[in-house]
Amino acid sequence: MSYSIDVFTQPNCESCLKVKTWLENQNIAYTEKDIVNDMNANKEFGEAGQKFVPYTVISIKDKKLSVVGPNTKKIDNILRLNGAYAKKR
Repeated sequence: MSYSIDVFTQPNCESCLKVKTWLENQNIAYTEKDIVNDMNANKEFGEAGQKFVPYTVISIKDKKLSVVGPNTKKIDNILRLNGAYAKKR
């Protein structure tokens, strides 16, 4: 199953670090998009109507699913329910 994950972050964001660390611990690849230091990321973040980080976008099949905040359980559920990986808990 092919999918991609973008995590919109900003420097010194503890909640962003929580999401990134969780993804890394699960061996899940992601692309970090720093909304402070990357103007393209900032524009994309704004166009999505977002105001809070971390903002995680999971592109899977023909869908884009998003999670606002450090809700790693929701990220995990989205990935499992859409067949991205079969993580046993």
